[in-house]
Amino acid sequence: MISKENIAAIIVLFNPNQKVYENIKKYIGLVGQIVLVDNSSYNNKDIFKGIKNCKYIPLFDNKGIAYALNKGIKASTEAYVLTMDQDSSVSPSLIEAYIDFLNTNDRRDIGALTCQYNTDRNPRHAKKGFETIELSMQSGSLFKRNVFNKIGYFNEDLFLDVVDYEFFIRMKKAGIKLIRVNSAVLTHHPATTRELKMGRFKFKYGVASPVRYYYQARNLLWTAKKYHSKKLYIILMIKWLKIVLLFKNKKEYLRLYKNGLQDAKNNRLGKYISN
Repeated sequence: MISKENIAAIIVLFNPNQKVYENIKKYIGLVGQIVLVDNSSYNNKDIFKGIKNCKYIPLFDNKGIAYALNKGIKASTEAYVLTMDQDSSVSPSLIEAYIDFLNTNDRRDIGALTCQYNTDRNPRHAKKGFETIELSMQSGSLFKRNVFNKIGYFNEDLFLDVVDYEFFIRMKKAGIKLIRVNSAVLTHHPATTRELKMGRFKFKYGVASPVRYYYQARNLLWTAKKYHSKKLYIILMIKWLKIVLLFKNKKEYLRLYKNGLQDAKNNRLGKYISN
């Protein structure tokens, strides 16, 4: 039987503050081990000194989401790994839903479980059932440790964005399933929400920095080419349409988006360095 003691939570930090500390406290009693990997340029260990069963790993530089996740995974030993962003809100119901699924279903060909994402743009509520899916976000997903032994770790060359998509595509190609447990719901805060009003019509959409669109364009195209993924090509086009139709400062966004596409074509990965 699987229990909470068999789960390590890997949380990637970047310039954490008191609000992040309060969020990390929610993990106490929900998992066997908490591992904090800090991409900040300075040591924030004192912020988290009151949290038990917590391992803090400072990197003293922004090494990227993939490097930090891999560092945390290798620093833990539990059979299951829950990966999280610092502002994602864990809950007892999320962990309970995962444990209940694992203890009542055949786990042999499953590499990871994921959840529904409840955001201010797309509210989601717990419901019955589960389904096999192709792609999801890493934050809030629960990985079986041996999946990393089978297909490798997260691709550190991507640095930021699409790291999860690339991993889940590799999983599928290896015949390993990603399951969405519909009773598992994570409150998530991706990007900044803006609202477009046209008379009675209201449309909410997310906006991140221009540099994030560089990473998204580069990594989506590179991954789509590598694995011949039509779905990622479609996502890439949707990102471009969002910039053209909805964004302010389109010139800067489109410049970095184009740079990302060019770097993908030339296999230039890693951390973005501004000219």
